[in-house]
Amino acid sequence: MIQVVRLVKKICLIMNDNSYCGREYISALQRNNIFIDIILIGVNDSFDELEDKRCGGLWSPLEQSNYSSKFCISRFNSLNDPLFIRHLIEANYSLGIQGGTGIINNNCLSKFSEGILNFHPGDLPFYRGCSAPEYQYLHGNKIISSCHFLSKGIDDGDLVDSKILNVDTLSYFSFRASIYPMTSEFVLSVIKRWLTGEDLARKPQDESLAIYNKYIGDNAIDKMIKNWGKPKEL
Repeated sequence: MIQVVRLVKKICLIMNDNSYCGREYISALQRNNIFIDIILIGVNDSFDELEDKRCGGLWSPLEQSNYSSKFCISRFNSLNDPLFIRHLIEANYSLGIQGGTGIINNNCLSKFSEGILNFHPGDLPFYRGCSAPEYQYLHGNKIISSCHFLSKGIDDGDLVDSKILNVDTLSYFSFRASIYPMTSEFVLSVIKRWLTGEDLARKPQDESLAIYNKYIGDNAIDKMIKNWGKPKEL
């Protein structure tokens, strides 16, 4: 009799140590009893000053010390650490999740048979760049998160899905603080679909419609904070 062996696909989340974004994603997975491999890059024992500043201290994701022991956690010095690359080869991951880390190069991407997902808080391809939420708000558009596969460019990989985020618009700080908690629910829904065997769709972005918006700038953010709720202008 021929024995049928069912292959189990593996998934991991890659994040800088103590990344607020990654911690939010893991919190959502943990609340729903989904436990995947976690790869921490570097060592950072302090809080994220940048996130605390632009969120007014309103964003407090799950502390890493509260992760369930059911997660398999590995740590490496950097994304270029030879031990990290060796781990990816030996683990043979099918899918990855970018949870707040540096630029993941092609050498790393090639180690995932299906690719690495990124959840970008902008409607791709129209809102590329790190200030996508601010530009969407100032343009009077809904705040949309796009799930896409990482590629060699910035926010230019194949699209999987998108979701309107029901962000808190009471203030600029509450607006920013609510983006990734809302995004984590989107992450959860996509990963649930994948775990049940769904092949994630790949739709190439229309490069003729692509707009990369540079960092909006500290002065513009200060202006948004002071004039929140008034007529929007760039």
